[in-house]
Amino acid sequence: MTGFVNGAYRSALLLLPVALAVAAPPARAQEIDETVPREQAGRAQRVLSDPEALFRRVLTHIQDEYVDEVERRDLYYAAIRGMVRALDPHSDFLDPDAYRAFQDDLSGIYGGAGFQVEYRAGQYEVVKVFPESPAERVGLRAGDVVLEVDGKPLVGLAMSEIVARMRGAVGTVLGLRLRRGEEPPFEVRLVRQVVELPTVQAEFLEPGYVLVRIHYFHERAASRLDEQLRTLDARSPDGLRGVILDVRDNPGGVVDEAVGIADLFLAEGVIVSTRGRTEEESDDRTAHPGSRWESLPVAVLVDGYTASSAEVLAAALHDNARATLIGEQTFGKGTVQRLVELLDGSALRLTVSRLYTPAGQAIQGNGIVPDLTVGEAREDPARDPPLRESDLPGALGPGAEAADDAPVFDAAARIDDLAVRLAYQVLRLEERRRRQPPPPLVP
Repeated sequence: MTGFVNGAYRSALLLLPVALAVAAPPARAQEIDETVPREQAGRAQRVLSDPEALFRRVLTHIQDEYVDEVERRDLYYAAIRGMVRALDPHSDFLDPDAYRAFQDDLSGIYGGAGFQVEYRAGQYEVVKVFPESPAERVGLRAGDVVLEVDGKPLVGLAMSEIVARMRGAVGTVLGLRLRRGEEPPFEVRLVRQVVELPTVQAEFLEPGYVLVRIHYFHERAASRLDEQLRTLDARSPDGLRGVILDVRDNPGGVVDEAVGIADLFLAEGVIVSTRGRTEEESDDRTAHPGSRWESLPVAVLVDGYTASSAEVLAAALHDNARATLIGEQTFGKGTVQRLVELLDGSALRLTVSRLYTPAGQAIQGNGIVPDLTVGEAREDPARDPPLRESDLPGALGPGAEAADDAPVFDAAARIDDLAVRLAYQVLRLEERRRRQPPPPLVP
C-alpha cells in the first residue's frame, strides 16, 4: 500500500492557515508569553549541537506547560512516527493496533467489512468490494470515497491507522461516511465479520487456457497458485497450454511469495536483486529448476496500480523471456521494508533496500514498461490517472542508472477486456509457433 503520507502532509499544510485565520483575535494574531527569559548564547549553541537535548527540552515544555495534560506515550509515539515518516513514503511506525492490522494483511484473514481502500488522487477510495462481504451487502461500490470512520475524519492519518480503525472484533458495528460521485455524502452501518482476502483465483478461459487473478501476495500465495494450476491441469483433456497472470490493481505484499510464483515458471536465472547499505540487505534471488510449469507459455497483465511485489513478478518473467507484458506502465514502488517488532507490541517498518530487475533496471521510481500498451477502461473516465511512486512526497530515487525502457507497441483501443483478449492471442500464437515443424534443411 502506498503514498499515504502524502495525505498527511497536504492536510497539515492546508489546515494551518485556516486555523490561524479562525483562531486569531482581531487585534493580535497570537498572544506570546514574554516572561520567558532568553537563553544564554553558549547554552543555545550546546542545545543546537545536541538534537537529543533539544528534543528533551521541547518534551519538558509540553508536559509542564501545554494547556491540556497529554499522555507521555502518545507524545513519544507521535515523535517516533514523525521521525520515521520523514524518511520515505513507505517507512512507518505502527502502534500495536496498526501492527495487528498489518499482520492480518499478511495472513489474509481478519475481522472487518470486506473492501479494499487505497489513497488515490488525494482521497481514500474504495477500489474493491469482496463478494458476500458486509460491504457488498450495504451497497458499497468501487469508486466510493471514504470520508469518515465511526464519525472521525481521515485527515492526517496514514493508511495503517485507517485500516486499524476499520477492522475490529467480529460482530461489532462499523460506521462509514462516504461520497459517491457528485451525490451528497451518505452514511452506512455494517457488522464486521470474518473476511478472508482473495489471494489467487484461477479459471478457464477455455480448456487448456487459464486466467489467474492475483489480488495480493499473502502468505502461501505461491503454493495456492501451484495447487490451483494442478487442479485445472487435471481437468483439461490435453493439460494446460497457457496461463495469463493478472496483477492489475495488485499493490504488492510479501516479496518472498512473488519470488515463489516467478520460480514456478522459471527453470533458471535471476528473479530479483536487492541492494541496500549492508551486505545482509543485498542479494540475488534465483530460480530453481524442476517446476512442472517452467515451459508453460505465460502472459502478464499490468497497470498503473501494479506495485511492489507484483512488479517483481512481472519483471522476472519478462526479463527472463518467459512472458509478454500487456497493459500500462506499472507504479514504480521498488523498495523493500524490514519489519522490526518492538517490546510493547508496536513495530518499525523500515526501508532497507531497493529492488532491481534481472536486466538491472531499478524498479523504484521507474516502474515496468509493458510490451503491448493497452489502457484501462475505468468506471469513471474523468477520474485522475493513477499516481505513481515518483509522484509521492519524499519518494526515493532509483539509486542507480536504469536500463533503457523496453520497446512499446501502442494499441489504439481503450477497452479493459482487450488486455485479456490480447494475452490470450499471444498465448495461442506462442503455442502455434512451438508446434510448427522446423524448416527443412537445404543441402
